[in-house]
Amino acid sequence: MTADKSSRRIRILRDDVSRKIAAGEVIDRPLSIVRELLDNAIDAGASSIDVYLEGGGLTRVRVVDDGAGMGPEDLLLCWKAHATSKIETEDDLLCVTSLGFRGEALSSVAVASRLEIVSMPEAAEGTRENPAHRLVVRGGDSLAFEACPGRQGTAVDVSELFFNYPARKKFLRSASSESLMCRSMFVDRALAHPSVAFRLFADGELRLSFPPSTLLERVTAAYGQQLDARLLREVPVEGRGFSVRLVAGLPELRRRDRKLLQVFVNRRRVSEFSLIQAAEHAFAGYLPGGYHPVAFVFVDIDPGLVDFNIHPAKKEVRFRTLPEVHAAVVAAGQKLLAAEAVAPAPQARLQPAAPVLDIPPRAGVPTGLPRQAAAGSRFVFPSVGVPEAQAHYADGEHIRFLGQVFGVFLAFELPDRLVLLDQHAAHEKILFERFMARQPVPQEMLFPLSFDVSDEEDEQLVRESAGFEALGIVLRRAGARSWEVTALGEDFLPLGEGDIVEMLREAGRGGEGWRRDFLAMAACRLAIKEGDAVDPVTARELGAKALQLQNPRCPHGRPVWHELSRDALFRLVDRPVEDSSGRGTGRPPAGA
Repeated sequence: MTADKSSRRIRILRDDVSRKIAAGEVIDRPLSIVRELLDNAIDAGASSIDVYLEGGGLTRVRVVDDGAGMGPEDLLLCWKAHATSKIETEDDLLCVTSLGFRGEALSSVAVASRLEIVSMPEAAEGTRENPAHRLVVRGGDSLAFEACPGRQGTAVDVSELFFNYPARKKFLRSASSESLMCRSMFVDRALAHPSVAFRLFADGELRLSFPPSTLLERVTAAYGQQLDARLLREVPVEGRGFSVRLVAGLPELRRRDRKLLQVFVNRRRVSEFSLIQAAEHAFAGYLPGGYHPVAFVFVDIDPGLVDFNIHPAKKEVRFRTLPEVHAAVVAAGQKLLAAEAVAPAPQARLQPAAPVLDIPPRAGVPTGLPRQAAAGSRFVFPSVGVPEAQAHYADGEHIRFLGQVFGVFLAFELPDRLVLLDQHAAHEKILFERFMARQPVPQEMLFPLSFDVSDEEDEQLVRESAGFEALGIVLRRAGARSWEVTALGEDFLPLGEGDIVEMLREAGRGGEGWRRDFLAMAACRLAIKEGDAVDPVTARELGAKALQLQNPRCPHGRPVWHELSRDALFRLVDRPVEDSSGRGTGRPPAGA
């Protein structure tokens, strides 16, 4: 069947067709209506906003605010295409301060539904009998305009959604699913404007109510059922032309997904992966692998430094100073963690009289390598003068090694405390901090280690060749997408060839934290493993060093140790804690 060649002629679309296409870019479901009407209400300076949903917004969406309102002249124009009070010239697009500015919202809603607006400006209140006016538009056609009773602000009522778009209605979800999406948008806007009161009604019932509050209180009110508010903290950081407020949870408040890792720029929720990555980078050493922080990033930036005019729904933003903002988000996270660092109690911050885990090498064995005993997998470290019973320190404090538990934990008794140490996590963190702190000494390899890489990995290795040399790793190109390791830092010599190649390929996949990730992988592979038997001398040295860590978490974020106080242990077995010696209690002493 041959197509009519005349159909290929270029023609100008009719107004009704082009308006429907434009409306479809802005309004695709009830969520879009809630978003646009909330933006208008906030831009109008409302201090209170109510949202009403019927049938998940499929039947009706109504938004009522107490903002500036519109007079009759503005009301007649507001639903026209590209009618707006927020910009006037092309230059205004370079410094947009409002949430909406394109004049597409009400126009698109009017084309795709029955739209009714009742509005009254503040100046009109009390001046005459009917100071408000009512406008009704259906499918882009004006049906009514009249004076009516009302109050200051604007009430927008949207019904019969997509009555003239039957094909689009087929792609809408169930009422409950659409309602959940509207709720999510409502919460996004409420989070970014804590000084405004928000209420959400669904099918006549009040579902959410946020009174005016602080930013931390608003986050808690919005997500209190999904997180422990006691673990939330707020940290401000100032930058050049911008500020960052980070509301984030302590490492204990972590998730397997990124649903509670959100970014807001100038009060808009945006999809900006760089800033999400910045928040994760700040928490990288505090969370186990596969977990993400709970973090809400609020960036307030000079409008001249960002551009929101790149997406119809303003979901994306372009920064002129993205590296600076990225660094500020990382700094905010690190500031929060530094202020709330998980640190041992004062009595555990001990200074050893002898070096700990600074082990002299045997012939042919690199420094710091845990050595296998001939009889099996037991690690044997040479003694550094620590007595068998306990490790003594200059200030008189001591720890006593009690034994190994399940092949994973080392148990220690300290004054009034029992400490369980994760042997792998502790040794991993100690090695990692040593790798990070000291200057590596490269050693020439007798036979260069060759490996192949992908195009992406090849480019990264070229870019970061100087960075690898700073780690004591000398790389040499051996051909197209082929490299050789000609020298290796002495810390990495105990690694197997497969481990080295895997780590270099991982580093070659990019990311600003590649150096840290590389050292973390090296420490993990060299550390004592679960199930390895540990002799008492090694255990005491490991415990002494671990209790001095400023941040007792392994590079992947797992806690290195856990403690129980003497009182807590007594309570577990129903012993009195008032006088644990047994005197005056009529009970046997604590050791009985």
